[in-house]
Amino acid sequence: MTTMSAANMMMRGGIIMSRRSLVACSSAASRSLSTLPSRYDVATQLHAHQTTNYNHQRHHLFSTKTRRRRRGGASLSNDRDLSPQQFLSVANDLLDKVESSVLKLKNNNEGVEVTRHPASSGNTSDADGSDRQHLGQLEIKVPSIEGPYDGGTYMLTINADNNVALQCLSGNFTYVYNTVTSEWVGQEDGHSLLGILTRDWIRQCHGVPDF
Repeated sequence: MTTMSAANMMMRGGIIMSRRSLVACSSAASRSLSTLPSRYDVATQLHAHQTTNYNHQRHHLFSTKTRRRRRGGASLSNDRDLSPQQFLSVANDLLDKVESSVLKLKNNNEGVEVTRHPASSGNTSDADGSDRQHLGQLEIKVPSIEGPYDGGTYMLTINADNNVALQCLSGNFTYVYNTVTSEWVGQEDGHSLLGILTRDWIRQCHGVPDF
């Protein structure tokens, strides 16, 4: 066999080996690509991950609301930690704060009347016409103005059984003093007295009280 023939055979063999190597690499690459997730699989996994995060956040949000409600409800008995004198002091502070804030806005609300009533023994009728005993009242009369809400009377009453009653646009509610947060909160659901009073006031009157 001549040197030229041997060289040709070696060249052909090298080409064949190169083709085989190329085929082998191509097959390996195909197998590797086949193991990669498809675009649909990636989108499905991403959606599942986002859904899981949303459900977790939603559960956490509602759980927090539940815990807050329970915590507020559990603290409603804190007013019993106050002596009668202490309760009367914080209750009068509340009436003082509301009275002072409303008087500042009186010039902007023509016809508003603010009256402070002393404690009642129960022998005479109080501001709302009843004969029950109370430890003091604040009465705010709001005239009718143009708008969706008519005028009316706001009444804050200090009751002898360590609570404060509020009559306002939203209805009648009873509040107790939370000694942990130093706030007056609804006896049933823990909502803020000053919060609902502010909301009702700005519906009917001008200006925002600085309770």
